[in-house]
Parts: sequence; structure tokens; C-alpha cells
Amino acid sequence: MKIIKHFFMLALAGLAFAACSNEDPIYDGRESENPNANAPDAYTAFAINIPNVPRAKAMTRASDPGTPEEYAVNTLHVFIYDAESPYTPTLAKFSVADGSLSLRPGSTSIWETNRAIKTKKADKYIFAGVNLPPMIIDAIKSQGFGAFNFHEFSLPILQATGPEGFVMFNAAYPPRTMADQLYPTEEEAQNPGAQLSIPVDRISVKASVAKGPEFVVNGGGTMTDLTYGWRNINQAFYFVQKMENGIIKDHNWSSYSPWDFNPGDDHLPVNESGAPIDMFSYAMENAFDFVPNVTLTDEATYLSISGYFRPDQVIRIRPQASRAYPSSGSDFEIIDNPNPERTTFYIVRTDDGVANYFADASVAETFAQLCNQGADGMPELSEPYDINRNRYDEGRCYYHLFVNGEANAPQAPYNIYRNQYYKVNLNSIQAPGNPDENFDKGKPIQPNAWLSVEIEVREWELIEENHDL
Repeated sequence: MKIIKHFFMLALAGLAFAACSNEDPIYDGRESENPNANAPDAYTAFAINIPNVPRAKAMTRASDPGTPEEYAVNTLHVFIYDAESPYTPTLAKFSVADGSLSLRPGSTSIWETNRAIKTKKADKYIFAGVNLPPMIIDAIKSQGFGAFNFHEFSLPILQATGPEGFVMFNAAYPPRTMADQLYPTEEEAQNPGAQLSIPVDRISVKASVAKGPEFVVNGGGTMTDLTYGWRNINQAFYFVQKMENGIIKDHNWSSYSPWDFNPGDDHLPVNESGAPIDMFSYAMENAFDFVPNVTLTDEATYLSISGYFRPDQVIRIRPQASRAYPSSGSDFEIIDNPNPERTTFYIVRTDDGVANYFADASVAETFAQLCNQGADGMPELSEPYDINRNRYDEGRCYYHLFVNGEANAPQAPYNIYRNQYYKVNLNSIQAPGNPDENFDKGKPIQPNAWLSVEIEVREWELIEENHDL
């Protein structure tokens, strides 16, 4: 079940709005073009509840209040449209800076507007946006009611998480607000009990990665300077989340364009076990139709985890080998790695699943060649060997973590959703991982094979998962 924790409280007075702020209306049509122009006046005032009071949520999921930056309220825009054509709109803007939006006395989460706004008494659709950047406001002004009817909009993640604040919109498509729910006077609209509640969600997704209490690196070596961050970040989204046939969908559901994605470049330090977490990676919602062994990694948004691995031991050619050129397993030996951290190494991964480490590229190529030839005392290697695909520059290795793999309706596997927090506990890593960040580009999504992790969902909504890499 999707967890929602922010609310707009609107005291409705009747909604064919006249002027409601210093901003111009979205639609500047003449009164004669408004079929409700002769309807009685009505009023509404607003209060927003963000985000400390959680609503009902799945019992297996915990809550997380987030950081002050994540739940800060700076501005509120309310977009109201007549429920019937021509969907006459009005935009109301309130802000903390000019005093038109302030925290309710005695509350830490409810923000109120300082005035009611006047409209016309008629059925309406009401949309609320918090901390909107100018590019979103301009798009809604241009597109009108259609902007909220699942028209995709492109927004970089840095704009969704600042500098105006974390962008939030209605948590679900709003029901039709009936005219008789509105109030005939400004005084009635401003009464606290007259407020209409509109839940909102952040449109962004949050993640953190920390080592588990018994974190271990498998593979015969040490891993240092682990970092993480979202990759293949979706940039195109709907202002309001789309629910269709019981499944959350976005514009990527049936098809996708590579141009909708940003590669992502966060390299945040993986947190130590038990240490406070104060750095997070952010992405946008990405809901696509996952088909096992078919859907490509190019369609998903995932976490990249990387670090610098130093193998404890490496293979070399025996100095006392009787032949000038090695020809069998007896001509090789395992020694302690003489190199420091962040030194390039090479691997030959043989058919038995063993990663054989080398400090010298020519030795690795010779070893692989003899394996391919079935030389005496050598493990089997059936695939041709490419040194460039098995070189770990400065010891850097990469892992991709696909979260939410066990999702059920209304969610889908490996999809990520707005207002979710994926809290990853990293239990183990199987070294050496992959030598290149784009190792699985163009390939079907695969379960996490080299990671052991636990992921918990909290509210924001937090998803906590344990993984072994």
C-alpha cells in the first residue's frame, strides 16, 4: 500500500475563482466565456499539513520524517478548474516569505494561508503544488487543465529537490469537489473546521546505503571508499501519479526513450553501521512494465555501488620455472599482493566460478590462453578472453542494485515510486564485481547476484532492504 504523509487543508467556499493572489490567473478568458460567471460568489482558505502526521500505512512499513530540507514548505500554488468545459482556471499563490503562508500556532506541521479566496459556486477539480519551480508553473499556465491529465513533463532531479524546496503534488488524482461543499461567505471559509484536506506527495524518491552490523567483503581482499548513488534517473513525470487498472503507471510503462533519462553522478559515501545518515541520493519516479528476462536495465532506475578493491593475493609466473614460456599450471604460483590500494589489477574468471587475480596484464593473458587451450593443471575457460573487459583500473569495481524486486500491485517489480525512501543495509559484497559502470547496459534486468542487502520502506515512505553484493 502506498504511504502518503502530507496534506493540504483547503477551506472551500465555492470555486469559480476570481482574483486570489497577486499572480495573474492561468486563464484570462472573458467573463462571458465562463458559464459560471453569473453563479454566486464563494470563498475558500487553505491549510497544508506537511509531513509529520502519517496516514494509514502497511503495518510492515515504518515511517521516517525526513530532514528539515525535505519537509520544508516555502510556497503553495493551488490550481482550480471548473469541472466542465471550458475548465475555467485560477491560480492562487501563497508563500512563507511574504507572510501569506505560515505555521499554525501550536503545530509543527500544519501551514495555513492568511486569507480566503473568492470564486464562483460550481463543481471544481483542485490541484495543489508545493515548492514549485518557475518552469513547472509556466508549463501549467500554458497547458491549463490538460497539464494534470497525465501529460508528461521533464524536470531535472536537482529542480525537484531544490532550490525552491522539494516539489510536491496531489498524492492521487483529486475527486470532483461539488459546489455544495463550498461556503457562501469568507468568514465561513476561514473557519478551521471548513477546511478541505488534499494529501500531497513529494515527486522524488530517496535512497541511502549503510553497511550492516556484520558487513563482510567476500572474494579474498579488502574494499575501501564505498560509494553509492541513483543511476539512469527518469526525468519525465506526471504531476499527479497515474493509477490504471489497479497498477501505478507513468509515461514509461509501455515504451521509453533514452532521452528521458539522466545518467546520474552521485558518489555518496556508504554509511558505517549504526552511524547517523545525513546524506541521501534522490531520483524521480520510474514505473515501467517489467517482464522477466526481457526488460532492459536501460528502462530501470537503480542504485550503483562502487568501491576500490585490493586482492590479498595475486598469481604470477614462477621465477624458477624451467621453461622460458609457461605451458602448464605448475608454472604459476600464488603470492601475497605486493601492491598498495588503488592499484590496477586483472582477473581471469574461469568456468568453475573462481576469480583469479593478477597484478600483471601479460601474466593474466598467458594464464587465460592456457586455460582456453586446456593445458595441464589449468582450470577450464570456455569463453575467449579480453583483457580490456577484465581490467580494474585503480582497483575500482561496480555493482548495480535493483530495488523493490518483490513489489506487488499496485506496484510492479523494480519500479520506484514518489515519496518512497529506500534504506539499504549492505550485508556483504562478493568481490571483485564489475570493472565498468555500464557493464549491463542493453541487457535484461537480473536479480542482485553479488550483493546481500536488506531494504526497508519508511515514510517518507521508507523501503529498507538487506542486500549482499
